[in-house]
Amino acid sequence: MSGQARIKKNVTIFLVIALALNVVVWLAANKVFAKWEGVPPVPTRSGAISMGLGDAEFAYRFGAITLQNLGDGGGQTTALKDYDYKALGNWFWLLNSLDPASDHVPMLAAYYFGGTLVPADVRVVYDYLSVIGNNPAGQKWRWLVHAIFLARHRLYDVDLALNLAYKLSKMELVDDRMPVWARQMPALVLAEKGEKEDARRIVENLLMSSDKVHPNEIGYMEYYLTHELGVDPAEVKAIKAMRGKEADPANLRETRAAPMPQ
Repeated sequence: MSGQARIKKNVTIFLVIALALNVVVWLAANKVFAKWEGVPPVPTRSGAISMGLGDAEFAYRFGAITLQNLGDGGGQTTALKDYDYKALGNWFWLLNSLDPASDHVPMLAAYYFGGTLVPADVRVVYDYLSVIGNNPAGQKWRWLVHAIFLARHRLYDVDLALNLAYKLSKMELVDDRMPVWARQMPALVLAEKGEKEDARRIVENLLMSSDKVHPNEIGYMEYYLTHELGVDPAEVKAIKAMRGKEADPANLRETRAAPMPQ
């Protein structure tokens, strides 16, 4: 046998053995998958900063990316009901302490983890958003809106939603302007409770007293009064004509909205 033929034979034998070993390994491991161990333990703030090489912002970004990809490794996805929301809540607060200005984690909490239907888990997200949404800086008030939604449509607690709605409507922002629909939030919740007369008073007072309001927002309030609360369009037109006269308290309708829940 020539040297070339011998080499060809050895290569063929090697390939056959390699193929056989590959088949054996596949048969032994084809049912083995990566297993997610659950939400990782939450480090202390100093521990998280240490893992970020002393950089709190880097630690925040690393932790936020970790939360963003939890349960989605090894070609598998994890249902929201299978997350440990108590541990997630601790992660939310840890990362908030590292960077309270960022909206990365609040967005994950509101738009992803907030999708759970388990009331106890919803409460964890609600507790987080209802606190950070009280920050008057930037547009943090938007997370208060999400907390109101969770209270009303996930926890089915209208009084809880109404309480937050009043807080939202009275917020004084530092460097941003809150749209009228946010100030109108108590009216929306009151209308859902069936207290449409109280809701009407809130919207009418906003329509009369709000200055420098975009025409689209004026149009929205008019639409809401006529189509959602059943107010006569002629009355709405008369109320709109009173805009700019809010300095005279006699021009404002008496507001007897439901008291804020204790």
